[in-house]
Amino acid sequence: METSYSPHEQAMALHGDRINNETKQVQARLLEILKVIDTVCREHHLTYYLLAGTMLGAVRHGGFIPWDDDADIGMPRKDYDTLVAHADEWLPQGYEMVSGGKTEGYPYHFARIQDANSTYMMHRAYNFVGGLPVDVFPLDGMVGPSLKRSWHYFRYRKWWKMLYFLHTDPYKHGKGLRSSVALLLRRLFKPCEVHKKMDDIRRQWDCETSPLWADHDYKPNKGIQPKENYGTPVPVQFEGCTFMGVARPDAYLRHLYGNYMEIPTEIPEQNYRYLDLEKPWQQYVDEQAKKNKGESK
Repeated sequence: METSYSPHEQAMALHGDRINNETKQVQARLLEILKVIDTVCREHHLTYYLLAGTMLGAVRHGGFIPWDDDADIGMPRKDYDTLVAHADEWLPQGYEMVSGGKTEGYPYHFARIQDANSTYMMHRAYNFVGGLPVDVFPLDGMVGPSLKRSWHYFRYRKWWKMLYFLHTDPYKHGKGLRSSVALLLRRLFKPCEVHKKMDDIRRQWDCETSPLWADHDYKPNKGIQPKENYGTPVPVQFEGCTFMGVARPDAYLRHLYGNYMEIPTEIPEQNYRYLDLEKPWQQYVDEQAKKNKGESK
């Protein structure tokens, strides 16, 4: 007698050993952030979508991909700008938005809404300390394959690389030409200026009138999709809650992942290198500053 297993059951059979209490705790806190975002967007009539792996989780698992420790949403440019401008007044106590050009030392090209009562550092080259976040991406207009589009992404990648050099340790790979270039760039450019350059490039085409939308996170062959794949947000079930997803989930997910219902044999490492769900990130920063000051005496 044949037995069929759901994708979620297959995922747990293949990778259940990666699911520990910390992963579950992270997902529970991320779910609370998503609830806050949903409430704020509904109250202020803003459009948002679950994106990427979060949208995949909604379709394939009815919630988080079992091993996921992050969450992503996207917003049309106008709504994204409105949220960034008013987040300080709209978000409830304990939650805050951080973004490039607005938050000192922030190295990413998208915004985040974070839990201020936790401490989180991504498993990357940057040393930015914040709270456990949900990533918030602006969705901008885009043109079809053309020299204009190639030039657009060439300029964007150039400034993206610049941002990397400005926020990473110049001596990460030792002393030499690379460190000299990094130090020179720090003298010539300020991070806020680079964020502004990247933001201006992303805004080149209006998402309200463009037939294509770009998230400027994935490479163009993945990150550019027909506008109708996003469409009017559709309610989706996620961990027993109702959030807003893309209008054409099958087309959207196939564009990103191909056969998205197939469980991968290999899964990514956890996203963070440091996590404390009980300590506010500002307290952690203050403690580290005192510790470093004491060691320098």
